Amino acid sequence: MSRSTTLTENTPVASSRSSRTLEEGKYHDGAPSNRSQMFGSVRDYLEQELVAKYMGAVILLCFFVSGLIDAVAFNSWNCFVGMQTGNTIFAALGLSGQPEATHNRQYYKSLLAIAAFCLGTLFFNFLHRRPTNFHSLPASRRRWILVTSFCIQTIMVATAASLVTAHLVSNRPYISGVFSSGSQKDEPHIRSRMIWLDLCPIALLAFGAAGQVTLSRVLGLMELPTTVLSALFHDFTADLYNLKWAWDKSMSVKGFFLVEERRQLTRLNSIVALFLGGYVGGRMYKSPMGMAGALWFAVGIKFCITVAFLLWKKETAVAEQEETEMPQRGGPETLPK
Repeated sequence: MSRSTTLTENTPVASSRSSRTLEEGKYHDGAPSNRSQMFGSVRDYLEQELVAKYMGAVILLCFFVSGLIDAVAFNSWNCFVGMQTGNTIFAALGLSGQPEATHNRQYYKSLLAIAAFCLGTLFFNFLHRRPTNFHSLPASRRRWILVTSFCIQTIMVATAASLVTAHLVSNRPYISGVFSSGSQKDEPHIRSRMIWLDLCPIALLAFGAAGQVTLSRVLGLMELPTTVLSALFHDFTADLYNLKWAWDKSMSVKGFFLVEERRQLTRLNSIVALFLGGYVGGRMYKSPMGMAGALWFAVGIKFCITVAFLLWKKETAVAEQEETEMPQRGGPETLPK
């Protein structure tokens, strides 16, 4: 009798303790649960594949930035950081001892720019192709990859701009026959000394330029490399023969420009963007803003692209399903008998 009474008396106490323990566990586990949900949602957001629509505008901005940076880089360092075709010729001439008016080590800059560009190509392609196990196509357009890519490019251009702003590297117009033109704070008699630190911003800018070309490849825009125009000039001029055929096929003037000649319009816009970038870079170079102002302008553009990718629209499930079904539609079983 006393034993049953004891069990009866202890039962409410035990149940109240267990319920209190569960409530406390829920209370204490609530914060980690909410935190993990928040981290999970952020991770899912960054893992989203971005829609490729309107990324052509980013490519045009990259053309502009290439012209802007290459204009000021060539004006002070007598080499390019994005256009490696020119650097290849400069390096070949330097190794052969030509031109005689240049410094005998001037070609070091061109060789360094080519090497840094190749390393940047390996790095940025690693970013885009690692999620697809390094398959050639399709490369990934995940949000975190594009944000990381342009964030790194922004930091590299900003570092180069800081060196120029602090007068640690050459930022004056190139002087024939010398390795370094010197900075604006140098005395006239020491402006012609060799500043090996000039190689640092060249390497940084060339490394970052590879990220722009990688983006054009990721988007499948092989004809828009964002750094050179030789192929663009050829394709744009060669396709002028198709104008009459495109006009006859189009139903309206709008359809002619936006449908039939859309590729031609993109090529023309790319050419104009790089030209304007070079022009703006030249004008800023000889203005009070100088070389540093042009580079900081490029930093602002790169930063805006980074933020844009952070807020970019994701690829919808319908579009992803259509992309996976496309190879099946073109398979042998769907061919007409």
